[in-house]
This record gives sequence, C-alpha cells and structure tokens, in this order.
Amino acid sequence: MAVDPRIPPVETIREVTKEVLNRPEFAGPSAWDETVAAVLKAIGKWLHSVASWSAAHPTLGRIVAIALGLVLLACVAHLLYLALGDLLPFGRRREKVPSGGSRWDILEGAGKNWREALEAARKLLQQGDYRRAIWLAHRVLLGLLDEQGAIQFAGWKTNSYYLRECAAGHPWYAAFAELTEIYEQAIYGRRAAPPARAESAVLRVDQLYRESAG
Repeated sequence: MAVDPRIPPVETIREVTKEVLNRPEFAGPSAWDETVAAVLKAIGKWLHSVASWSAAHPTLGRIVAIALGLVLLACVAHLLYLALGDLLPFGRRREKVPSGGSRWDILEGAGKNWREALEAARKLLQQGDYRRAIWLAHRVLLGLLDEQGAIQFAGWKTNSYYLRECAAGHPWYAAFAELTEIYEQAIYGRRAAPPARAESAVLRVDQLYRESAG
C-alpha cells in the first residue's frame, strides 16, 4: 500500500504533539498559583467568619470596626508625617545639635569634625580608595549644607530628596548635584569613579569647607 506523501511520519507527529502539549496554556496550575489560590480561599473564609460574627454581635462589631478604622487612620497619618513632615507647616521641628560633637555622627566615626574627615578623604585618594573618599566627601557636604540650613539631614532621606530640598539657587548646588551623581555611581552603582573626577570632587568639597570656615 502506497504511503501518502502528504501525511508526515509518525515520529514527527509525536514530537509536534509533545511540543504543543508542553506549552504553558496546556500546563496545569503552578505551585505559585496554587499557593495564591489557597491564601485567597483562606482570606475568604476568614472574612466570611468575621461577617458571621459581626452579624451575631452587631453592637460589638461596630465598635471593633470603628477601632480598626481609627488605627488605620493613625497609621496613614503617621506615614504621611514621615514622608512630608519637613514640608508641612506643622511638621517636625528641627532639633538643635547639642554641644559635645554629636553633629559629627553623620561621619560614622570617620572623623571628629569636617576637617579630619576631609584629611582622611585625601589620604584615601592617595591610597586609591576612591569609593570611600567619595563617601566621606559626600557626608561632609551634607553636614555643611545642614549647618547652613540648606537641608535637614535625616537618615531616612534619599539623595534625590536632598537635591529637591536644597534650593537650586544655592551657591553650592552645582557642586552638590555633581558629587551626588558621582556618589550614586560609586556607592550604589558599584562603578569605579574616574580618579581625576573623584579627586576633583573631594578637593571641591575641601574648598567649600575652607570657604565656610574662613
């Protein structure tokens, strides 16, 4: 019996069938899908039980609902306070730095004052540790800007936040923006800053410090 040339071989049909059946649309639910479905099902059961309890105890249910609503509002208000506290007219008050050197905490032990930190940064440049030198110079500049009232240093703030906080018309803004860019590349981007650029940034901060101290 002659084989119809239009019909592909059995092996070809078998391989194509396997390939089609292995596609995602023919696969069963994944473990992640099953986990999500189980969680949603458990939440649905819990909500149903809460609704049943609330229906059985309407007065107590209203009290609990009001209490939870107040807690939720307090949490939202606290988050807004943390995010916008420095911008709101009733926001956080700036704490005065007491005498005794606590203002240098921004340096995290790298120096007892700005001068020592900048001397350490210059030594790091000579040793080829440009990343650490940039970190120190950036910390010093943040501290100097904080002293001037151009920014308010806080551990939760990001570099982009500081740039927005500092007025664009500030005489140090350009140097601050450039150092921030170098800092982002060296510290977060893990890319080595060009030695000449790192040295220029550190020396620029040193110059600004001398101008402010003089």
